[in-house]
Amino acid sequence: MTAAATFTTFAQQKKSPLVAVITVEGLTGEYLRLLESTFTGSGFKKIMHSGASIDRIDFGPGLDYAAASAVVFSGASPIVNGVPADKIYDTSTKLARSPLHNPAMIGNFTDETLSPEALKVSTVADELRIDSDGQGRVFAVAPKATTALVGAAHAGNGAYWINNMTANWATTAYYKEMPVPLRDRNYLNPLDTRLDTMKWTPLLKLSLYPGITTSEMQKPFKNSFPRKEVRRVNRFIESPLANTEVTDVAIDLITKLSLGSAKATDMITIGYTIPSDASRTETIDSYIRLDRDLERLFKTLEQACPQGTGPTIMLAGLPSDNGSAPDDKRWNIPSGLYSVKRAVSLLGIHLMSVHGNGDWILGYHNRHFFLNRNLIKDRGLSLQDFRREVADFLGRMAGISNVITIDDILASRAGDNPDALKRNTSFTHAGDIIIEVAPGWQIIDDGTGRASGALRHTAADIPAFFVAPGLKRLQITENTDARILAPTLSRLLLIRAPNGASVPPINL
Repeated sequence: MTAAATFTTFAQQKKSPLVAVITVEGLTGEYLRLLESTFTGSGFKKIMHSGASIDRIDFGPGLDYAAASAVVFSGASPIVNGVPADKIYDTSTKLARSPLHNPAMIGNFTDETLSPEALKVSTVADELRIDSDGQGRVFAVAPKATTALVGAAHAGNGAYWINNMTANWATTAYYKEMPVPLRDRNYLNPLDTRLDTMKWTPLLKLSLYPGITTSEMQKPFKNSFPRKEVRRVNRFIESPLANTEVTDVAIDLITKLSLGSAKATDMITIGYTIPSDASRTETIDSYIRLDRDLERLFKTLEQACPQGTGPTIMLAGLPSDNGSAPDDKRWNIPSGLYSVKRAVSLLGIHLMSVHGNGDWILGYHNRHFFLNRNLIKDRGLSLQDFRREVADFLGRMAGISNVITIDDILASRAGDNPDALKRNTSFTHAGDIIIEVAPGWQIIDDGTGRASGALRHTAADIPAFFVAPGLKRLQITENTDARILAPTLSRLLLIRAPNGASVPPINL
């Protein structure tokens, strides 16, 4: 890898007593640069200018925040780590579920049945626990379950997230610890009750928000979470107020469990979110609020470390949903609605007319069409030819920009970067046919009950940062494989890289 700047070796490196690994879904370098003048000196600015930075990390095509978080912590792509998305399609139940679903593992403060066991490789957290023979503690907090679970991974002490039905802080019985600070929060100061009075309004005067329109300035946004609204917890999780809640919990764990005070290195992993479907003003406000949350977090991390030491921090952005609010009709931007229900119906009629009656399509999920492979085999048909026939039919529908088969991906003949697409595909969970919807189009009738955002195919500008004792301000400006983050952090911590990390670390 050629870099505009090279990391230098710092002498007599010592292990930090406390490590924080922070992921931010939807973080972009563009907004960090735009809003730098509105940040305090001890939040984003601290990590932007105090350590080593990578301007653009490359996750490759097709990954959502959940799959990307697994890449960050493991250094391995989905084909190796087993986490291809936040939700996968179960052809036996014809329902979407978490890739970390484990019916044998009951939840704590939730009816979700999850565990990290489906994560097929070790992570930085696992290696830290192994290196210290279990003396170093690892806790993970995030608004969403997958981020928390891959953060604590197999050997961690605990992973905690916000249950999207009850608003309780939840975990899984896989982990043996539910710390007192979290139990007290659920019983004595429940989020469900606090949501009734919470409001998300601009934190600062709108005149301080760069680039917003006159109409946005004249009509400040105001979001609330009334009890009568079915999706109120989900809306809260997708708002910057959830980041503040996560920060409060993380600070509670650091201070009340005395993380960083033992001889072995402790770790806390923290997940944040920048909402993807927000207005420009709401997005700016989310960054400003997160900057203040980071300021509080960084101060707590520093105070937790014994005198003469300091924390090691890695902060990495994660890709967000590529959708956005549709452009107003008056601008005449090409757009449309792609109905999954209609596509499945027309495809089913076509297949029955050609091949006879039968349940040829098992389902659809997240741009993947799943075919009835047993029926195709029983009728003596070639599965590859059948997939190609389906792909040709779907490709003629309005709103479709490209259709590929799983055979194309397996043979590395699909996409702009075929090898990266293959790495990012878990063939155990993938459908037979994958569609790409044209820019500006929305997907409807997909079983979620909501229309997708208007699709945008713009390349993401996602940064990553390292801060550690003795690490000077350095910068890499070229695209950098995201798989390099886990082994690089491992080198900083003087531990083994995760067992699925095939990309060598940056030489520190």
